[in-house]
Parts: sequence; C-alpha cells; structure tokens
Amino acid sequence: MLKDKIRAKHGSIHAFCRRMAGQLNRSTVYMVCAGSYPGNGARQATRIEEALETGETREGAIMKAIKKAACERCATPSPCGRCDELFWAQARAVVRITR
Repeated sequence: MLKDKIRAKHGSIHAFCRRMAGQLNRSTVYMVCAGSYPGNGARQATRIEEALETGETREGAIMKAIKKAACERCATPSPCGRCDELFWAQARAVVRITR
C-alpha cells in the first residue's frame, strides 16, 4: 500500500508532505492514501510513488531545470524566487503534453 510505503520511508504522511511542499498537494496525498481521491487516483498515485523513489516529482525536476536555465541568464545575481510560479506552470505544461 502507498500509505505504508510513505510511512516506511518518511515516518508519517505529514512528514512526507512537508518534504514535498510545493510539489504535491497535502490533501491530494491524504485522499489518494485513503482511496477517496475524486479524480484520476491512479495518476496521482504514480506521481506520489515517483516522489517517493526520487525525492521529487517529475514536475519538480523539470521546474528545477527551467529555473536553473532562466536564473543563469537573469540580471539578478542569485535566484530570488520571483519567477517560481511561472516556472511551475511551465513544468506542469511540459508534463501535460508529454503524457
């Protein structure tokens, strides 16, 4: 079970959700683990399992790559986080079209 895998690796679902902040929605994780997710539970379970294995979601990995490339070209001396919302939207779009 997904719930057991999360607990074995992170101690609790809450701890896992804190580590995945910004990548996985806490209520989604709890609903998928409870079997009450109203949408595509299999797809969400796959995202959660992916995060368990790699430490981040596919969107998170893509977002990091986009941010790295963009921040290297920016006039601001260090990553400031102002564009993160845009980078997350771009990462989600990439994942949507590559499914």
